[in-house]
Amino acid sequence: MNSRSPSLLWALVLILVSGTSLYGQLNRGVWFWGSTTTPDGPSPYGSSVVVGDAAKEDETITFFTTHGVKRVYGSYQNRPVSEAGVIAAWNEKLEFAGIQSQLLFDLINIHDPAEVASLLNKIQTRFINFNSSFYDLPQYRFDAIHLDIEPQGSAPWDAADGMGKRAILDDLSALYADIRALLVTEGMATVPIYADIPYTWDKLPADGGSIAWADASDRDAWFAGLGASLNGLSIMTFSKDTVPELTDATDYERTGAFPGFARIAIQPKGWPGEQWESIWEVNGILNDLEALHAPNHATDLENYAFWRYSIENSLLVAEIVDVDIVIWEDDPGIPFGEIWTGPSLYLKGRPNTIYTIKRASSLDGKWEELAQLKTRSGQESETLRYAITLSEPRAFYQVTATPANSAQ
Repeated sequence: MNSRSPSLLWALVLILVSGTSLYGQLNRGVWFWGSTTTPDGPSPYGSSVVVGDAAKEDETITFFTTHGVKRVYGSYQNRPVSEAGVIAAWNEKLEFAGIQSQLLFDLINIHDPAEVASLLNKIQTRFINFNSSFYDLPQYRFDAIHLDIEPQGSAPWDAADGMGKRAILDDLSALYADIRALLVTEGMATVPIYADIPYTWDKLPADGGSIAWADASDRDAWFAGLGASLNGLSIMTFSKDTVPELTDATDYERTGAFPGFARIAIQPKGWPGEQWESIWEVNGILNDLEALHAPNHATDLENYAFWRYSIENSLLVAEIVDVDIVIWEDDPGIPFGEIWTGPSLYLKGRPNTIYTIKRASSLDGKWEELAQLKTRSGQESETLRYAITLSEPRAFYQVTATPANSAQ
C-alpha cells in the first residue's frame, strides 16, 4: 500500500445564502507576551521582537485589525521605563487602529511578600509613572491594567486542602484590592483593571470543586466582591475544545454574581498533537463561539504567538485547483457547453485522481463526506461536477485529492 497521504486542495469554499458577517461584532482580545516558545522554538511574534521594529509593528497591527482584535494585553518587561518612547509610539499605533493597550502583569507566588512588593513596584513604575509622564498625551498611555495572577500554579496551592485554597482566594482578592487602592492613591481611580482566572473556581464542593466554598452564597459573595477592584475577567478554558463545553464552563462567570465583563478565553493551538489539529478547526470554534457570545463575552486568545504558529502550520501547500461554486443559472462559472441543472460544485481535476468532497456547516472539523469523484487517466484535465443543495444559511466544502493508484 502506498503511504502517500491525500493533499488538501485550495480550499474551504464558503456559500453565504443569507445572513450577515460577524466581523463588525468581533471584539477579541489577545495576550502579547514578550516571548513564547512554540514547537519550533522561540516565536518571532513576541513583543520583545515586534515592538520597536516599525515594519513588524505595522504587520502585527494589520493582523489585529483584520482579525477583529480590539484589546492587546501586552507584556513589555521593563521597557516602559527603559524605552518609554518606543512603548509610547506603539501605544499610539494601537490607539490609531482602534485597539486598547492593556499593560500585562503576571505573578504566581502571592504568598511571597517580596514578590507581591515587586509586582506593586512594577505597577508603579511601568504603568502609573509611565502614564503620568504622558498626562496630556492620551494616545501614548496604556488604557488599562491586565493581571495574570495565577496562585493555582504555586506550591502552596498544590499542598493546600479545600479550606487552604479558599483562604488563598481571599489573599488574591485582597491583592486585587491593594492594586486598586494604589491606583486610587495615585489619582487613577477610573483606570480599568482586568484579570485572568480559571473556569474551575466557581464549582462547589458538592459538584466536585476543589475549593471549600461554605455554600453558594459564600462563592457568590467572593465573586461579587471582585467587582470592587476589577472591571472584567478573562475566563481561562484552555482544556475545553467544543463550543458547548466552553459555554457551559463559563456560564457562572458570565451570568452570576460578578458585576463586570467575563470573556471566554481559549488558546488558539491548532496543529497536530494539540486539541485542534489546524487553524481551520480553531476558526470554526471562534465562528460558532462568537455567533453565540459576541461581542460581550467572546473571545480572548492566549496568545498571539500560538495564533500565528497555528496559521503558519495550517497553510495549504498542495496544488491549487480550479474550483467554482455555481448557484445561479447565469453564473459565469458554468463551464462552456454545460447545461444548467441547479447549484453545483465544478472542479478541474488532473488525470487518474480521486477527489473527495466533504461538507460542514462550520469550520470546526466536523466534515461529512459527500462523494468521491475519479478522473480518467490519459487526459490532461477533466471537469468534474457535483450537485449541491442550499438547505442551510452557510456551508463549507473541502476537497482532497489522492492519486488513484495510492488509494488501494
